Amino acid sequence: MKFKMTPDKLMIALFAIILLVIPITTILLPKADRSENENRTLAKFPSLVNQTKLNKAENLEDVIDAFKWDYLVEREDASFMDDFETYFSDHLAGRELWVKASNKLSRLMGKEEINGVYTINDMMIESFRGYDEKEFENSVNAVNDFAERYSDIPMFFMLAPTAQEIYKSRIPPYAGVTNEKAFIDECSQKLENINVIDALSYLSGRADEYIYYRTDHHWTSLGAYYAYCAAAKQLGFNAISLDKFNVETASNSFRGTLYSKTLDESITPDSIDYYFLASGEPSVKMTRINGDEVETLDSLYVRDYLEVKDKYSSFTGSNVPVVTIETDVDNDKELLIVKDSYAHSLVPFLSKHYKKITMVDLRYINTDLNRFVNIREYDQILFVYNAITFCDESYLKKLALTS
Repeated sequence: MKFKMTPDKLMIALFAIILLVIPITTILLPKADRSENENRTLAKFPSLVNQTKLNKAENLEDVIDAFKWDYLVEREDASFMDDFETYFSDHLAGRELWVKASNKLSRLMGKEEINGVYTINDMMIESFRGYDEKEFENSVNAVNDFAERYSDIPMFFMLAPTAQEIYKSRIPPYAGVTNEKAFIDECSQKLENINVIDALSYLSGRADEYIYYRTDHHWTSLGAYYAYCAAAKQLGFNAISLDKFNVETASNSFRGTLYSKTLDESITPDSIDYYFLASGEPSVKMTRINGDEVETLDSLYVRDYLEVKDKYSSFTGSNVPVVTIETDVDNDKELLIVKDSYAHSLVPFLSKHYKKITMVDLRYINTDLNRFVNIREYDQILFVYNAITFCDESYLKKLALTS
């Protein structure tokens, strides 16, 4: 019987080849540790050995016990196959192309939200949909307790809105996102003996300005400038007017954290702008401390990051436990900032008014802050968090470790 290739048989053959070739290619290809586009660490091959137990093994019975035989069957937390599936998915040949194709198909089918990101009118907006009320209370209580312990130091709190609040009119009314203004107001009311900085009022009504990135969850340098204006009023100095700055566009090819979640290349890449005083910048010494590693720079901008995907980290560098900025500003004022990464593009503006600014990141500190800085040497303490981070992360509870 003569074999005849029909369109249906051709499709079946191609599908069979794909099913065979992709897994083999995935297995044979070298494995990357990170996905730069998705800005995350990729899963490692699941181990069947408990290395800690193996290192402590004193006899054959201990060695046998070190092998995770129960890992091969379903457990409450996971199974070997669950972890292997994650590993295989992370390292699938052509994975990013598949993800892009899948997300594009979802958008063509009318889906507006992908991985918690709305893509509307050439902009990505991270959705803030509910929060753990207990964790919220814990964070507020931790800040209040800290303020009570250091009641002799003026303390300030800035809870920054995200793009969702500023561009809420673009999000479908049925989306069920959190009312950020109501949330920020509730948080402000619960804070005790702390000066609340109202950044939202300075950002509201400016949706037609470039104050949030299109592909990233941070505010832009212009957005940070308006937050600086809000802070100046409370911190006790006059904000420098916008016309006193020269603006350098350091990059116009930035695709940030929200792009990493969607891999949607249809959105216009962002610009990274640096604002410099036209009359001349204060001299700066920035010291970044990460464990035993100490890095000293003569600028607030780490331009090496402009050559990689994580261009936002060009503002004072990537997240580390402690960053100290010393200037030749003609005063003796010192500011301690407890922060998330929204503070990174805010600090260049604040640096015009302080002899010394220290930023601490509680994500990387698991002990008394006084082991890193002498809290009582600072004239003011400023908390800077965005609304989503304040709810999603419970790092502020670590303030209880500081005596």
